Amino acid sequence: MPIRKPWIQPSEESIRAIPAVVGVYEIADAEGNLLYIGQAGGREPFGLRTRMALHFGGDDPNPVLRARASQFRWEANQQYTTKRLEMLMQFQRDEGAEWPPAHPAGDWRDTPELGRLRRSQQIG
Repeated sequence: MPIRKPWIQPSEESIRAIPAVVGVYEIADAEGNLLYIGQAGGREPFGLRTRMALHFGGDDPNPVLRARASQFRWEANQQYTTKRLEMLMQFQRDEGAEWPPAHPAGDWRDTPELGRLRRSQQIG
């Protein structure tokens, strides 16, 4: 399910108002077209606030977001990895596209590295 909250215009104040929590977020262009679905996990120093500061701080490495991102919304969620994957699958079903325009290419079933070796990387 997508996030059912109003879009927020990025500003220093609106980003500072985000609590230091883990969760998921969406970024859209000025018309409300979804550009990116992301997550902020426990490795982010201030969770969602850190991720939004990266995206709207002027030096986001993603060229689509640098050029078109103009609003965001977020949701605190302890199950952020699962929630993000659900949001991506919902996008694929509803939009008929594999990825939102700014989403990095890759497998939608990707999971974050949790400091453990995957079975294929284990020694022995």
